[in-house]
Amino acid sequence: MKQRYWLCNFTLLFIGFLLLSGCAPHFSVDRIQFVNSEPNSHLEQEVMLERISRALLTNYFNRKERAGLYFERGVIYDSLGLWELARRDFEKAIRTDNRLVGAYNYLGLYALLAQDYERTVEIFNLLLDIDPQYSYAFLNRGLAFYYAQRYHLAEQDFLQFYQRNKSDPYAVLWLYWNDLKRNPKTAKDLLQQRVEMLDDSLWGTTLAQYFLGKYSVNQLQELVAQFAKGEPSKYAEVLTETYFYLAKQQLNLSQMEQAKLLFKWAIANHIYNFVEYRFALFELMKLNQSNK
Repeated sequence: MKQRYWLCNFTLLFIGFLLLSGCAPHFSVDRIQFVNSEPNSHLEQEVMLERISRALLTNYFNRKERAGLYFERGVIYDSLGLWELARRDFEKAIRTDNRLVGAYNYLGLYALLAQDYERTVEIFNLLLDIDPQYSYAFLNRGLAFYYAQRYHLAEQDFLQFYQRNKSDPYAVLWLYWNDLKRNPKTAKDLLQQRVEMLDDSLWGTTLAQYFLGKYSVNQLQELVAQFAKGEPSKYAEVLTETYFYLAKQQLNLSQMEQAKLLFKWAIANHIYNFVEYRFALFELMKLNQSNK
């Protein structure tokens, strides 16, 4: 899902995959192998952080420019998983320029991940008052409604996001998860209709086709390798997405332990600024809370 800035991250590559059998997928842990690779350098980000921090100590910039600097530094912190530092910078950005919609978007996500659904909706309502065309606000507010189990409102926002780009497979996938909650009998038919309009070159389309039964997990394994061949960072991204959505499938089948395992695999590559990484952590937190 392209609601993120891609910067260098630590990469832990998974070799191997999962196996399915029967109507409830079974994942064979002993078939998974982990291979460590050297972590990527964060030198570029460190240099950028130093330059921005030095710039903010000067009086060379007007309020709008300073807000932009706070925002850019927050984006870098976010990409490194330093979310509290990022949150502080996004708040500074808004205090400096209260129409900086990108900062509201991040703050809304952080409020959602803290399970403050009311505050999340308030932030995205404010964002949409400033910029009614900011499409990701509909997706993220929809996620807040989805996790608050207000599925009718979630559907409205997901559809708003989907209508703006019917070729986005992640819009289709979130509509599917929400449809499974609202009317599971028609969810797959609706998914089939929407998949027909997707761009086959996108990995999310392959995932959507998997949920329609077009591929087995073994075939999905082969497709992952082909899609990201020779690109370790892309491979890590694709695995993060794949494990997250497979975990959602297990969750829907009430296979809680397997869902937990897959959510853990989704976060193992530390792709901090991917939606799937954020919500894998969120799902794990909710599962752990339900076990207390």
